[in-house]
Amino acid sequence: MQKKVWIISIFTFILGILLGGLCVYFYINKNTNILPCENSSNQNEIENNEQQEYNNSLNLPTEGNNTVLTTNSDTTLRVINEYDKSFFTKKKNLLIMFASWCPNCQEEISEIEKILQYYKSNKNVNVVLIAHEYNDTVTDLIDLVENEVDFGNVEIKIDLGRIIRKQIDPEASTIPISYVVDKNGKVLDTFNDSLTLEKAKEMIGK
Repeated sequence: MQKKVWIISIFTFILGILLGGLCVYFYINKNTNILPCENSSNQNEIENNEQQEYNNSLNLPTEGNNTVLTTNSDTTLRVINEYDKSFFTKKKNLLIMFASWCPNCQEEISEIEKILQYYKSNKNVNVVLIAHEYNDTVTDLIDLVENEVDFGNVEIKIDLGRIIRKQIDPEASTIPISYVVDKNGKVLDTFNDSLTLEKAKEMIGK
């Protein structure tokens, strides 16, 4: 009888440890993000489902399949619906993926201004700004380019569905992230952090 009680006690103890471990595991996974600007796969799926509905609801001028907004600054915003290699027009294209809502991206905004100014007259380098906004943060991006930064006469591609990144780097899931790609969209270099002018020069110079 005592042996049976002893076996039951050990079994109960081990079962308690296992259940406790599972609780801790699920709690950590539920409450921990790898990076503050990480996009979950579930969120990406929601974005894809809502993207077209959102684009149709915008009362803005359109060009082809894309919604285009001219701001009070010189910067133009374009909500893209499809991947197009014509985004990449030069031998080397620097793709900077950021978002108005992302704390890490906000740290690199001043550097983006420097990068745009530095490569403004460079005939061999094309800087492409890609904003990973959500439906309810597009107005924040508009406010950013109208009142906080001077990106100049450039176009920002608002990629609600992460269309470009899924085409060139489908495994990526965080921002800020930058790429150097050739005119065919082939990735030549990647930098998964807040970009600086010096780092941009290093990537393009490789």
